Amino acid sequence: MTANVFDEMGVYWAEIADKNQTDRQIQFLKRHLEPDGYVLDLACGTGRHSIPLSQQGYGMVGLDVSAKLLRIAKQRSRVVEVVLGDMRHLPFKAGAFAAAVSVDTSFGYLPSEADDRVSLAEVRRVLFQRGVFVIDVFNREELTLKHVEKTHSSKWKEYPSFFLQQKRTVSQRGDWLCDLWTIRDKASGRLEVFEHLVRLYGHGRLQGLLEKAGFSVKQVYGDYEGQEFSSVSLRLILVATAN
Repeated sequence: MTANVFDEMGVYWAEIADKNQTDRQIQFLKRHLEPDGYVLDLACGTGRHSIPLSQQGYGMVGLDVSAKLLRIAKQRSRVVEVVLGDMRHLPFKAGAFAAAVSVDTSFGYLPSEADDRVSLAEVRRVLFQRGVFVIDVFNREELTLKHVEKTHSSKWKEYPSFFLQQKRTVSQRGDWLCDLWTIRDKASGRLEVFEHLVRLYGHGRLQGLLEKAGFSVKQVYGDYEGQEFSSVSLRLILVATAN
């Protein structure tokens, strides 16, 4: 597994993320978060959710393992609260947060499922009782149906400073998604290839991990508009509360 492909990509990733349904994701979060208490934005990256939500009255605290992306967040907003840290060892006191969010498949990049379990236990530790946790990942079922044992290549897509082509595959058992991103920089013409590898979870498996970590799942959605989840949904979004 690539340790931190997002840190390696830096500004390239910032431009990709900015265009990836950010407004829809923010509106979804606002429907499930209260403006009282602090909200932990896990793997906050460049602050694309934390910054606008903080500007709208939410007490956001972002955490990310990438110092490069956090620098971009601070350049975008001097007042945004961001912390460099690992989801397996959250540097916060127990019960410090009213809510936590993990948006746009920020979960599944750690070396093992055991590490993912540790990170969920840490989220539960830093939430107070009845605190809300929103976790949003790819829908494993939909990706498996579409991509297993196949490789799909996209057309070149233009971003402000580069062009991107993506090649997507899913492992035979549906456990992993692998994207190979070829980037051609506009200024230099240089080509770079980055591997994006993430562990995939189905509804039952992810809900089971949350319950073992001390959460009760209250709602399950298939998109950011609140559509009911199904096997063909593009997203798997669970809204849970801490027991």
